[in-house]
Amino acid sequence: MRAFPKLTSAPAAIPVRRLVMAGLLTGFLAGAFAMPGPVLASTPLPTPGTPVASEVTTTSVAFSWSPPAGPVASYTIQVIDGHVPWRDLATTTATSYTHTDLVPDTVYRYRIIAEPQPGSGYVESAPSEILWVRTEPLPDSVPPTAPGQPFATNVTIDRATVHFPASTDNNRVAGYWVQRQIDEVWTDWATNDIHTVYLSDLTPDTTYTVVVVAFDANGNRSPQSPPLTFTTRATEPEPTCQVTITDFLVGYILTVQIENMTDDTVVTDWSVTFTLPEVHAFSPFNSEIHRDGDQATLTRAPLFPPTIPPGGAAMVGGSGSYPAGSPLPSGFALQSNEGTYACT
Repeated sequence: MRAFPKLTSAPAAIPVRRLVMAGLLTGFLAGAFAMPGPVLASTPLPTPGTPVASEVTTTSVAFSWSPPAGPVASYTIQVIDGHVPWRDLATTTATSYTHTDLVPDTVYRYRIIAEPQPGSGYVESAPSEILWVRTEPLPDSVPPTAPGQPFATNVTIDRATVHFPASTDNNRVAGYWVQRQIDEVWTDWATNDIHTVYLSDLTPDTTYTVVVVAFDANGNRSPQSPPLTFTTRATEPEPTCQVTITDFLVGYILTVQIENMTDDTVVTDWSVTFTLPEVHAFSPFNSEIHRDGDQATLTRAPLFPPTIPPGGAAMVGGSGSYPAGSPLPSGFALQSNEGTYACT
């Protein structure tokens, strides 16, 4: 038998660079010649229909939803019950559910997610639209206290805002009605669940007398508030604007109140032009400013409506600073599709 020479020393180390290159080459070849695996789809299931409440009691809510097309295995029901974010409430293969052991007179929010059958190539759906529902209150015959003295703001030719001190209740004040007299009978007119109610579709140059009544979750009504009398604005022949400058020596606050108390004019493409010395620094609010030397133009900020309808208003302005001896802004005019109007 042939004898092999005995090794008297360890073999030479293979350089690290060669090992790395060999590994890269092996990986490349394996990837280049490997057979392709199955393509996994990630198509979401269609969204289930919006859940609809079918029965609401003091301690339960029953609701159902329409199923989406596709291979649905089950539904995940999610709820917000005073705690956010959404939490999983239950999983079911049915398209209806009853949530029990609830708190009376409490708001619950529900949404549905469709879950796919395993191996179908689908993933879960987007959540459905939300069902908002309040459980029924416990029996109660105690009415809220009367609201305080109401007062009106933002009175225009066709709308007004009525404010009043809030009522109290042994459980919960659910909302308020503003009432007016029709044929000498106090009649519900406008409502809200906060102590501010918005009136619309009023008649120009007309006097209204109203009262406010609170109601609770059981429909018990409070005594009436003291009456409020206000008169809507008379119509104007054209839009108007009023300028206020509050000067504090080296700076000022500028506001321009634009009002459209016309009968049928819609103000569009509006802006306010004025003289603004070039040495003034100016930061606008509710608006954007465009400057050319001593001339300036205020236009509405993008988030604000582009039109001012009859009875509507808009306010723009800003804060400025100036060196001693420089004149304040002046020469204000409202520019619009209807023409140019000098501001006062």
